Amino acid sequence: MGWVVVGIKWGSMGPLIRSGERFALPLALLSLAFCATYLQAQPVSGRCAVSSAPDQVRSEGLTERMGDIILQCSGSNPGAALAGNLSVFLPIAIANRVDANNFTTDAVLSVDYGIGFVPSAVQGQISNRMIAFNGLNFTIPPSGNINLKISGIRADANQMAGAGPNGIQAQITGSLPIALSQSTVTVAYPQAGLYDTLYNTGIACTGSPAPTAVDMSGLFASKTAFASTRLTEGFANAFQPRGPGEDTGTRFLIEYTNFPAGAHLYVPNLVAGADAAAPTNAGDLGGTQNPGQYLPGSGTLLLALVPYADPTGMGSYTVPIPTGNAPVALNAATEIPLTNGSGYAVYEVVDSNPSRLETVQFPTFLAIPANSAPATARETVSFAPVSNVMTASTTAPVPRFAPVTPTSDCSLVGDCSAGYFPKLSVVSGPLQFTGVAGGESSNLFIQFQNIGGGIMNWTATPQYIHGSGWLTLEFSSGQTFGQKNATDEIWASPKNLAAGTYQANIVIDAGSIAGVVTVPVTLTVQPAPAPPPTPAPNPTPPAPPTATGPTVTQVVNAATFAATPLVPGSLGTVMGSNLAGTHVSVTFDGLPATLLYTSAGQINLQVPLDLGSKTSASLVVTVDGAGSSPQTVALAPAWPAIFSGGVLNQDNSVNAAGRGAPAGSILQIFTTGVPQGAIVTAQVGAHRGLVPLYAGPAPTAPGVQQINVAVPDDATAGITPLAVCATLGSQQYCSPAYSLTVR
Repeated sequence: MGWVVVGIKWGSMGPLIRSGERFALPLALLSLAFCATYLQAQPVSGRCAVSSAPDQVRSEGLTERMGDIILQCSGSNPGAALAGNLSVFLPIAIANRVDANNFTTDAVLSVDYGIGFVPSAVQGQISNRMIAFNGLNFTIPPSGNINLKISGIRADANQMAGAGPNGIQAQITGSLPIALSQSTVTVAYPQAGLYDTLYNTGIACTGSPAPTAVDMSGLFASKTAFASTRLTEGFANAFQPRGPGEDTGTRFLIEYTNFPAGAHLYVPNLVAGADAAAPTNAGDLGGTQNPGQYLPGSGTLLLALVPYADPTGMGSYTVPIPTGNAPVALNAATEIPLTNGSGYAVYEVVDSNPSRLETVQFPTFLAIPANSAPATARETVSFAPVSNVMTASTTAPVPRFAPVTPTSDCSLVGDCSAGYFPKLSVVSGPLQFTGVAGGESSNLFIQFQNIGGGIMNWTATPQYIHGSGWLTLEFSSGQTFGQKNATDEIWASPKNLAAGTYQANIVIDAGSIAGVVTVPVTLTVQPAPAPPPTPAPNPTPPAPPTATGPTVTQVVNAATFAATPLVPGSLGTVMGSNLAGTHVSVTFDGLPATLLYTSAGQINLQVPLDLGSKTSASLVVTVDGAGSSPQTVALAPAWPAIFSGGVLNQDNSVNAAGRGAPAGSILQIFTTGVPQGAIVTAQVGAHRGLVPLYAGPAPTAPGVQQINVAVPDDATAGITPLAVCATLGSQQYCSPAYSLTVR
C-alpha cells in the first residue's frame, strides 16, 4: 500500500500508471549529466570569464540552437599552451547532426587570439546531454589573452518547455590549466513559438461550387466556400527561413480530416504575411479579401507550399520563389489530394523579418458537391517536420519538432472580442429541482446560443458540490453553426439521496475565445412519507444489514504516509474504510480534490490549489451519495516530503544500498509539498543550501516536484541524510531526512 517512484529510461514520458495501490511516475529526466570522473587539476594560470548570449528558442523544437558560450581568458603566460578538454552539459538531449562516431560539424569551437574568432579544427563529440571538445592545444598570444567560443549546439527544448525564468542552463567543465569564473550559464529561454486561429473545432461541409479556374482569382470569383487558417509567432524570429546546416526552413503541417466523398480542397501556393504591402487575406478573419503581393527581398513574411512533402512535413521540394524588383501577385493555387476524406498541406517560411512579431493567414477552399450529406471536417496545425527523434542523429531532419498543438493567437493579434469569433451566451438562469428521497427524476432545460460568428463547439459537464451522480445530461457536447440556439435537457434524480439540499454546477465550455458559463443547480430532496403500518401476524425476519458509509481514519502525506499538514496543490492520502464505489469524491471546504487512485481502504489525491493560504480545511469523502463525517485537515504553505524510492542516480537507477551516487554526479529527487514560487535548496550531509540545477514540476506527474542537484565533490561515502527545503519569505520548510547512499 502506498506510493513507489521508479526510474525509467530517458524519453519514456508516458502517463501516470496505476498498479493496485502503488504509483509509478514516468519521469521526463531533466537532470544534468557530469563526467563520472574528473581529470587531475593542473596549476592555474590566469582566469577565464565565462558568459553566454542566450537565445529565445521554440519550446516545440527538438533541435533548437542554443546561445553561444564565451570564455574570455586573460592573465596567462604568453607562449604557454592552453591544452586539455572542454565539455558542455545540458539538462536536455543535445540533438545536432552527427556522423557514425557521434562527431558533429555544426557545433563549433572557435578561438580568438585578438583579431576575431576563427573556427578551430577541434570537433565536438556528443553523448546524450554532453558535448566534449577534446584535445585542445592553443598557444597563448603575447597579450596573455585568448578567447574561446562554443556555438551551434542544438538541443531538445521541448523537454524543458516549462523551464521558468532561469531558462536552459549549461554546465561547463574541463581539464584546462586555467580557472573558470563560473561553471553554469543560461543558454536559452524556451517559449511557445506558434499560436493559431483555425477550424480545429469543425469546418461545416455543405454544398460549395467548384472553381472556374484553379487559382486565387478563380476561387474567389466562383464563391467557393473557404475557411482561413492564421499562424502567429510566439516571439520575433520564431518563424525562421532555412539557415546554415539546416535541411529546411520553419515548416507548418496542416492536416485535414473527415471531409465528405467528392470534396476538393485548394490552397494558395504562396502566402504573404500581414507585414507585406498586400497581405494574403480571405476576409473571414477581418480585413480585405486579397490574394496578396510580395516584394522580392523585402524581408517580410512569405510562406511557400511544399509539394510532395511527406506526412511528417519533410521533403525537399518548394514552389519557385519570386525574384526581381517589382511586387509579384500571389495568384497560384494547388489542389490538396484527399484520401478517405483526409489530406495535408505543408508550408515553409522562405522570407521573414527576424525583428518583428509576424502573423500570416491563408484560406482553404472547399468545393463540395451539392448532394453531399452534412459533415463536419477538422483541421490541425503544428510546426514541421514532426519527429520523435529527440537526440543527436545521423539522418533525422534539422530542424524538427514535437507534435505540439498550438493555442489561440487572438490575444497576440488583439482580436479576441471580434465578431467573427463565436461567443457563448446562456439564456437559462439557475436550475431549481425538487424531489422526494427515493423518488423519480425530474427534468429541466438549459438554453444557450452563439451570439458571435463562425462555428461554436461546446461541452457540458456537471460539477458536484454535494453528493455525486444525481445529474444526467442529454448531451455532453454539441456544435452550433452561426447565431443559433442550442438546448440541453437535464435530469435530476433523488432516487439514491437522503433528504437534504444538494448543489452542483453545470459548466458550459465553448473554448477560450467563445467563453465558459457556469449554471448553478439546486436539488431539494424531501423526506419520503412514512409507510402505512401493516399487521404482523407472524414474526418479522431480521432486516438485512445496511451498508455503512465511508469512514475516514487518517489523512496523511502521500510521500511519507506521515500525518503532516498538506499543501494546496500537493499530494495526500486518505485512509479508512468503505472508500470505493461507483461515484467517489473528496472535498476540502467544499472544493473538489483531483482523485488519482481509489480503493476500499485508500484514496490518493491532489489537494485543491484554490485552498490558498488557509491553515485548515474540512475534508469529506462522498461515496455513491453517502458522505463521511467531516475530518479537519491541517494545511501549510509548504511541507516538502521525498517519496520512498524517489531519489534517482544519474544513471536513472533508484538510489539505495549497493547503488550509491558518485560524488559530483546528479541526483533526481521527487517530492511533493514544494509550492510554485518557493526558493528551493537541498542538503546532503553537512552541505547545506545546495542550489538545484532544476527545480519545478515533474512532467506528467501532477502534484509532484522534481529537484535535480549535484552531490558535492567532497561528499563522504556511505549513508548520509538528504533533505529538500522550500523557503517562502522568511520561513523555511525542510523535508524529513532521506537516507542517501554516496559512493
